[in-house]
Amino acid sequence: MEDIDFDELIAQLKSELNTECAIANKYGIVLGTLIKEFSKGKIVPNHILDFINNSNEIASELGLQKIDFFTLASEKQNYLFSFSNKLILISKLDLSVNISKLMPGIKLFLDKLETKIIEKELKTFTLFDFTPDIEKIENTLKDEENKEKKYSIIKDLIKYISN
Repeated sequence: MEDIDFDELIAQLKSELNTECAIANKYGIVLGTLIKEFSKGKIVPNHILDFINNSNEIASELGLQKIDFFTLASEKQNYLFSFSNKLILISKLDLSVNISKLMPGIKLFLDKLETKIIEKELKTFTLFDFTPDIEKIENTLKDEENKEKKYSIIKDLIKYISN
């Protein structure tokens, strides 16, 4: 995920959608932002994350297949939270913006970005060889065992003399 410049993506979204946006990972850590309420490196509030994490259960209780986004409306603007399995896209919208016209584009963008992240993660997967570390641990244990045997004679001698 490090290869993706989230700040550049946010700048492009700003120019395309004419709205301030932020992108967070599934844990709620903001990766890129233009929204001052969601600054980079901060965490999305717990109540919002709880709703996103429980969205499948909420959807089934409502008789829906799934929930893709929700909106928080305030007196000055709306916050649109779109989410997928790996990402959360937060958009700060004016009250006059028609969310239903904006949603298909945002959902498509989020799906394509998630696909790109999944491909990157699979390409960079590597195995780590622990053999040298295990050998060092085994050698250290053998050395300790030899020292213990070596000094056990001296310990026995000291015990014998002290009695």
